[in-house]
Amino acid sequence: MKNHAEDLLRTSLQASLQSHVTLAQSEIRQSFEKSATVATRPFLISQISDVNTKKDDEDARTALRQGVESFLITGLNAIALYDVQGQKIVQAGNFVTAPDLDVPIHFAQNTQLIYKGKYYLRATINIVDDGRIIGKVVTENPLPALTNMFESTLPRRGATSDFALCAKATQNKMKCFPTTLYRHTLTINFNSGAGAPLPMSYALNGKTGFVITRDYRDQEVVAAYSPVDSLGLGMVLKMDSGELYAPVWHQLRYLIPLMILMLSAALLALRWLLAPLINQLVRSEKETREANERLKDSESHVRLLLDNADEGIISIAADGTIELFNPAAERIFQYPSADVLGKNISMLMPEPNAGEHTRYIERYLKGGDSHVIGTVREVDALRGNGDVFPIELRVSEFSLHGQCKFIGIMHDITERKAAEAKIIHLAHYDALTDLPNRRLVQDRIQNTIARVRRSQTPFAVMFIDLNRFKEINDTLGHDAGDQLLKVVAQRLSASLRAEDTVGRQGGDEFIVLLANLSAPHDSAFVAQKIIDVLSEPIEIHGQIVQPSASIGIAVYPQDGDDVDSLLKHSDQAMYLAKDSGSGVYRFYGQAPNAQSHTE
Repeated sequence: MKNHAEDLLRTSLQASLQSHVTLAQSEIRQSFEKSATVATRPFLISQISDVNTKKDDEDARTALRQGVESFLITGLNAIALYDVQGQKIVQAGNFVTAPDLDVPIHFAQNTQLIYKGKYYLRATINIVDDGRIIGKVVTENPLPALTNMFESTLPRRGATSDFALCAKATQNKMKCFPTTLYRHTLTINFNSGAGAPLPMSYALNGKTGFVITRDYRDQEVVAAYSPVDSLGLGMVLKMDSGELYAPVWHQLRYLIPLMILMLSAALLALRWLLAPLINQLVRSEKETREANERLKDSESHVRLLLDNADEGIISIAADGTIELFNPAAERIFQYPSADVLGKNISMLMPEPNAGEHTRYIERYLKGGDSHVIGTVREVDALRGNGDVFPIELRVSEFSLHGQCKFIGIMHDITERKAAEAKIIHLAHYDALTDLPNRRLVQDRIQNTIARVRRSQTPFAVMFIDLNRFKEINDTLGHDAGDQLLKVVAQRLSASLRAEDTVGRQGGDEFIVLLANLSAPHDSAFVAQKIIDVLSEPIEIHGQIVQPSASIGIAVYPQDGDDVDSLLKHSDQAMYLAKDSGSGVYRFYGQAPNAQSHTE
């Protein structure tokens, strides 16, 4: 019972912890990438160069001020620009002051994880022009997913379950953010008072695993630990071992008196052997009656445990016939026990597993070789209504009256699998438009480059920016701006082929990958189509909005043979298009007075 409880908790804690580690590192990296994008914008680079050259250039400062304010709509909490001497030029939004805790994050440049009631990522990134540092940008991004992990989103497994995030402070000390149980920051040693390493010390040393040890309270705990990528952070999900083993000790209160009673009966039997024969017969009859009563009580107790267990428990004979089907199994499979007892276990399995199960048992009984017995695994099961769903299953073998039997312990993991799928989706898709995010679009561009590198087949990357979006956002409200972005996303998706990709760069900017072109200028027809589609009126909150777009086009391989070059050059081409008027597309390197479509 103790080992089974540890195995179940180990699997549950590690799976849940890894899901939260994946979500945390994804949100932190996406936040840093958003900040890095700001530092590479050609418009900001050119304006900062002007400020460095002409300190009193108010036009450049005004343009920078408007530029950084526009970045706040992408979700930034605050942003500031500094010139080459380190003097602040402009700032938008308010930075967090006097945080409860801040720790460095292991990125290429100066980045910090900050906590003050909520989590934020503060990044300081150099602005580089032609290999020279001309200034720096400081951004602060809220991290809502990381904040929610330590509030209402973490499933509670018990009164003592605790979830913690820490970073190394010195060689022997760590700094910890508020946990789900202790709502204050901590600075603690790597080892407990007894000298044993804390679970978090393993995580901060880059290890992933499960341990039973003592925590900083000198309380014995069972804990899963993992580093958060290579960011210098560690996560631990734990609970007190006393709470885990409480059901085991509860059962021992019944078993120990029963064992003492049996030992006492054995001693009495020895005494009865020395008594007269008649007394021995009378006492033997009495002992038999008492043993029968105890057996009935024991059977009732076992049945009570089976009926109240949270896991589904099913026992089958060697031929696959179901012999035991507890109430939890009835709830999981949506079958009353009367409908399954005496029938083959394959009725609870989808194909092809159902057809192969009987032959599998026969091979195991003959050869005794199995990778299933004694291991926890995920398999598909079949409900009474025909639905296929995932379960976590552990199968054990036992012998009863010389007959081989099998017992399976399982629980439904449908909700857990759905949560994992949602986390993966959130890591790769934009939450507002459900389009691929910048990172996923970059991956698809990289895959397209690898596919066409030998044949040099052209493809195009388009950088799309909505005109007057900030004006619509300010006059009709952020909700109207969100609705406009959703409609634009739908129109862009409907305008492209299935093999192409459209993703949201951030704010009112989108990226389109035309994965296969017969000739480079075929992309012009697509750009024209997009401009026409996006120029159609949209009704939002009873108001007619007339959007338009500027499009920059970079073609592989002449405009770049790597992801960064294609994105950078399409961005620069988009700014050429904006300078030429509303509803215009431009190719990278196209002369400003060259022909292009305008409305």
